This record gives sequence, structure tokens and C-alpha cells, in this order.
Amino acid sequence: MGNLIDFDQKRTKKRMKELAQSKGIVYEIYLIVVKYVYKYADKERVDASDFLTTEASLSYLFAGDRNKFRQAYDELMRYWDLTNVYNRDVMEGKEFQQFNTIGDLCFYIEEKVNKQKGL
Repeated sequence: MGNLIDFDQKRTKKRMKELAQSKGIVYEIYLIVVKYVYKYADKERVDASDFLTTEASLSYLFAGDRNKFRQAYDELMRYWDLTNVYNRDVMEGKEFQQFNTIGDLCFYIEEKVNKQKGL
């Protein structure tokens, strides 16, 4: 049986690469993290018109909901074609201590992407 293709993610990837082309991978990582944080964040705490910085608290944005964080994390791993070993890489019950801010999550993804590319 063939792999399922996530056309929304493919479209997003193409659009983000175009947006971030001149600014590099760090900017693309930030844009994608913010996209998925918005997608799964508690809608009473954030809406799409809010400007999220790297200092924004993930615990606050997800209202402490570790399942919502996990959904965003899983999509980010798929977006970047990274091996997702959540139970190994993320401290169960301490997700928001490990990833306190958007910047922490961006840095983590940047390290994994660079490692995958052999940088």
C-alpha cells in the first residue's frame, strides 16, 4: 500500500520555502513552528492576529494541554521529515519545562534538521 500524501502540508512547505528563501532555514523553522502552534493552541488564549515571538510561552498557548502540544510536535516532525521518537526525545509530563517557549522548540528542530543534514 502506498504512502498517504498530505497535500495541505505539501502546499504549506512550498509556500514557506518561498517566503523564507532569502532568510534561511532558521526563519523557515520559526514560521512553521508558529503555524502549528496557532493550529493547536487554545483559541481563547491566541488567535491568528497575535504576533508570536520566540519568547511566547508554549504552556500558556496550549493552556497546559500536553496532547495539543504532542499534535503540533508530531506535525512538525512530519513537515521536516524527521524521525519522531516522542517518547525518547520528549520528557513525558515535562513537555513545557523542556520546551518552555516557541524559541526552545525552534532551536530543538534546528538541531535535529542540522543533524539530519550532517551539519
